[in-house]
Amino acid sequence: MNDEAPSSILDNPALCEGTYLEFLGFKLVDWKDGYAQLEMPVRSDHRNTVGFLHGGVISSLLDIAGAVAGSYGDAQESVSITVNLNVNFMAPQQGSVAVAEGELVRTTTSLFFAQSRLLDARNNRLCATATGTYKKKPRE
Repeated sequence: MNDEAPSSILDNPALCEGTYLEFLGFKLVDWKDGYAQLEMPVRSDHRNTVGFLHGGVISSLLDIAGAVAGSYGDAQESVSITVNLNVNFMAPQQGSVAVAEGELVRTTTSLFFAQSRLLDARNNRLCATATGTYKKKPRE
């Protein structure tokens, strides 16, 4: 992750312990204002019965990438709640590493909108895209 990025909630392993985020096992590798990049080593329990990365895992990574992209600088104080997520699957992800990138599109007083994409890192193939709507809520 770039050295100038503020602390992320994902930097605190204790907050993810025992959660779905821990199960996924991704890392936040780049984070700047309006952008986030996640990398996840693909394990056998992430795959479906035909050997491709499961659509639910893909959707989760796209959702998280969008939420993190819109949370730059305030992830310790607030949590981004997904209001809507639309995912388009284009090609199977077959590589050993999945890369999800999120980009902030627009912010209003109560919501923010992000788009994200999932790549097969082995061949740099676009596998899925998503658009998401998120609401920030103070972290308790």
